Amino acid sequence: MSGRITVTDPSTLETIGEIRVSTAAEIGTAVRTAAETLDGWARDGRRRGVLLRAWAEQVRHDADALVAALVAQTGKPITEARREVASCAETLDYYSGLTTYVGGRAGRLADGGEAHLVREPVGVTAIVTPYNWPASLLIRDLAPAVAAGVTAVVKPAPQTTLVTRQLVELGYRAGVPVGAVSVIAGGAAAGAMLIGDPLVRAVAFTGSTSAGRSIGKLAADGVKRALLELGGKSASLVFADADLPTALATSLSAAVVTAGQMCMACTRILVHASRYDEAVAFLTERAATLVVGDPRKEATTLGPLVSRAHFDKVRHYLDIAAKDGTVSGGEQVHPDGLPGYFLTPAVVTGLPVTSAVVQDDIFGPVLSVEPFDKEEEGIALANATPYGLAAAVWTSDLNTAWRAGRRIQAGSVWINGYQRNAPEIPSGGYKLSGLGRTRGIEGVEEFTELKHIHFSVGD
Repeated sequence: MSGRITVTDPSTLETIGEIRVSTAAEIGTAVRTAAETLDGWARDGRRRGVLLRAWAEQVRHDADALVAALVAQTGKPITEARREVASCAETLDYYSGLTTYVGGRAGRLADGGEAHLVREPVGVTAIVTPYNWPASLLIRDLAPAVAAGVTAVVKPAPQTTLVTRQLVELGYRAGVPVGAVSVIAGGAAAGAMLIGDPLVRAVAFTGSTSAGRSIGKLAADGVKRALLELGGKSASLVFADADLPTALATSLSAAVVTAGQMCMACTRILVHASRYDEAVAFLTERAATLVVGDPRKEATTLGPLVSRAHFDKVRHYLDIAAKDGTVSGGEQVHPDGLPGYFLTPAVVTGLPVTSAVVQDDIFGPVLSVEPFDKEEEGIALANATPYGLAAAVWTSDLNTAWRAGRRIQAGSVWINGYQRNAPEIPSGGYKLSGLGRTRGIEGVEEFTELKHIHFSVGD
């Protein structure tokens, strides 16, 4: 492989810098170095804990520089970028306390022997990250991987390779050895070469379902562990007795995070028919007040989409929505004279659940609003897409909340809230939204192999 990656500010379309694509030899060297580092790195959990804590402090110290880089390379509003950087430090701190975690059990068997189950690092791990939340999604997977004792080679999205390197450099400054965590640069070909290396034993990927399928096949060919967080079509299910303004305002905010370019974004609001007209009026009015603008300004709610190709994709879905239903918003704008690909948030109504707009992961600021009459219908609608990453239930009735929460097919279901993630709580997807769980102790265990050691014990 050869070539260079041009990194562009999606709001100004100005070139930020260029990156040389990693060669096949460099990728191979990174993997071999990770394999050679693995044994000593895995043995010293206390050292890894100290280094994760030190890394968190480096992130806090350089927070302003990381925030500026995120805004420039992703186009996300500065307020979002600050939250992302803060979450990195919080996650590193949390996993610093799990580097000496030992999961397993022991017991006497019927034959008189003693069975011990122990967890060991799965081995060299490829971590492939997306452009939308490049810092927090890297650390979300990398911190538990380090806690488990694996070594990792990171392949970031081309658009955010620079900020990924910047974040990993802070780890080096904290004392993390280059062999334990390294970064390669490139696109799909570089990722395929990394994942296909026989010394790589696991892959953690966050991104689209289509890319996840390809990565899953590569992992399967080598019989490697695959942790995949993929696309979503997440719904808020709003019952008649809900606090409607809170439910709608919160869900709308969750729909436009990173201009809708987020796998857990709330892309559907299902509202009881008795309050549907009220909900549509509220959402249409509120969406029109959201500030689409320069991501460096504090008041901005939505920045640009990442590229012209992605902008065209989102507009294609809006054309479908306008043909088959009603669209409020979804217009191209150039706030502050910026040439990037900005869209106002779109509220879509009148579409059947079978519409591509309702079924597909659009990955833009497009929110469909759908009515339901009975609880069973609302739950069925929430489950009526091929995705199952997240959902929310809004009601003042505990029994309704419990029933709906149990029956919605999603890895995370929030009751009277949305996007309530924390390092302590595992998350992941059902159906086409992925395999495995990140965060929590479960996130550490994803990067381990479970071994049985049997002791034959005499009387």
